Amino acid sequence: MPINEQIASGQLWRFRVAVERGHKSFLELAQRCDDFFIGKQWDDNDLAHLRKVGRPSLTINKILPTLANIFGAQIQNRVDVVFRPTGLGADATTAEALTKVWAHIAQANDLPWVRSEVFADGCIRGRGFFDVRLDFTDNVNGEVKISSVNSKNVIIDPDAD
Repeated sequence: MPINEQIASGQLWRFRVAVERGHKSFLELAQRCDDFFIGKQWDDNDLAHLRKVGRPSLTINKILPTLANIFGAQIQNRVDVVFRPTGLGADATTAEALTKVWAHIAQANDLPWVRSEVFADGCIRGRGFFDVRLDFTDNVNGEVKISSVNSKNVIIDPDAD
């Protein structure tokens, strides 16, 4: 397949625009949020100055236990997806079949863990993403694959609504 340089350069230009109009600042903020979550809350210059004058640096991490409490509440309050027949042409048999299909997809993808991971990313960094796609590795008809994505690797279109 021939390479269309005009399309490729247009995509590169859009990528650069998206990076410059928000993704770079998000990466800086996300790194700072990750650092605060794990307890690295001092600026390197401040730490160097404290060492120079012989003073200790004390970190009382109130973020980690607070978020751990929120994560526990999220795990405790998980909900199950159940399909109900509503509207014209809907019946209980189809709803029950859809519920069982969803239960199979959720169990095959370890969905409670993936949900918790995406929720934690959203609490810490402000963004959490699911990656939902068809996987043809084990089944020629495809299976639903649900995973979490590192929110630092997702570039949001700055012109999107």
